[in-house]
Amino acid sequence: SEPYREKWVVGRSGTAEAPIRIVGVPGPGGELPVITGENATTRRELNFTNEDRGLIKIGSSNVPADTLPEHIIIENLDLRSARPPYKFTDDSGNTQDYRDNAASVYVEKAKHLTIRNCIIHDSGNGIFIGAFDGDTEDILIESNYIYDNGIEGSYYQHNTYTAAIDITYQYNRMGSLRDGAGGNNLKDRSAGLTVRYNWIENGNRQLDLVDAEDSSNLVNHPDYRETYVYGNVLIE
Repeated sequence: SEPYREKWVVGRSGTAEAPIRIVGVPGPGGELPVITGENATTRRELNFTNEDRGLIKIGSSNVPADTLPEHIIIENLDLRSARPPYKFTDDSGNTQDYRDNAASVYVEKAKHLTIRNCIIHDSGNGIFIGAFDGDTEDILIESNYIYDNGIEGSYYQHNTYTAAIDITYQYNRMGSLRDGAGGNNLKDRSAGLTVRYNWIENGNRQLDLVDAEDSSNLVNHPDYRETYVYGNVLIE
């Protein structure tokens, strides 16, 4: 009946046979556990940069020691409310504001990451994934409901904003952004993008598939000039 008000970083790796799984257990009516950024607290045992950029962060931490997280699965969670004017308590016990571009899931770097069957809403960006100069690779965004993200009066925050090598969006329902938000629904700057069998409704653009501005490793990747978009429903 009450949300979990906790935020954290994933800075370790699993394996293909034994991935690190962060999995919500649905309630009797299928309700997903709610993790909210509103008045959330980071454990004092953790230490990582850019706490104000996300609710769940993947990659780049001091404690645990920095590595490239691999084989991570996040599923069956309702992730919400990482944006202004919400506040949180950081790993030093100080109160901070979220940035406009904070995300429910903020991926600084990762390999072999799956985000599946989550409800992602009420944040600046629903999902933000950075290329990290090509280290971020093999991403699957599957069967999520992503909606009600963005910042009023701004064109720079989106339901999803991603850049990686080899990323697939499939079976997602992507609804309208927050009222007054001018961002796009699915914005991507990847090499090796597939968008298939999604419902994508509204946004300044339903799809904004633009150049990889942050990494020459993406621009020079052999998959950069091939993007596959098929089987989707796009609604203006």
